[in-house]
Amino acid sequence: MPHHRKQPSKFKSLYVWHRYAGLLAALLVIVLALTGIALNHTEELQLDARFVRSSWVLDWYGIRAPETSTTYATPLAPVTLFGRQLYIGERPLTGDYDRLIGAEVIQNMLITAVDDRLLLTGAGGELLAELTILDGVPTGLRRLGRDPEGRLVVAASTGYYRPDTDFIRWKRLPKSQHDITWAQPETLTPKQRRALEHAFRNRVLPWERVLLDLHSGRIFGTFGVWVMDGAALLMLFLAASGVLGWLKRKR
Repeated sequence: MPHHRKQPSKFKSLYVWHRYAGLLAALLVIVLALTGIALNHTEELQLDARFVRSSWVLDWYGIRAPETSTTYATPLAPVTLFGRQLYIGERPLTGDYDRLIGAEVIQNMLITAVDDRLLLTGAGGELLAELTILDGVPTGLRRLGRDPEGRLVVAASTGYYRPDTDFIRWKRLPKSQHDITWAQPETLTPKQRRALEHAFRNRVLPWERVLLDLHSGRIFGTFGVWVMDGAALLMLFLAASGVLGWLKRKR
């Protein structure tokens, strides 16, 4: 007597598909859940102020250190414009700058000329004051140096100037004065450059951005977005197949 293979029921096939789809979606659902919870607490976790330090993550995002740099050595610390980021030693200062003109230490205070302004910083690199043309700084800063008495001198588009000790009044000096020692740019050593590259890259990518990209799948480009869209569709399928399975059992 011939034996006929029993055909699997539609309910069993639905159950198998439901199980495997659930396994496939589980990992993506975990990622969505964990990143979503973290993003809901961005302020408490300070995700916008905490930066990624992992080299492979930074490399994945294509974050590279700038190629261009200008540095001036001073008795307190080297002053470097790395790209558009200014560093006192390895400490970054807030702001973007196009030109580093010079740096001098006067009375244990670091004076840095950048663009059209002077930055006054303490021995630890903390910003004490920022002086512009509104504070009397001559226009068109070109060089920074000191006279034989150790007083600050700047070369501007209209001549040489020396400020008083409070940086309130500026005295114009004759251009025939040749005894001024001007600050000269130097070349970063390989060790200094590596330290600045590390400091620069560690202040670029906040964790909030990484979690947002993980949550949306954009961390893997367009493919990642489609994967997350697929995870959403899988969840819809799981919900629908679960309801259908429940209705089948009720019958």
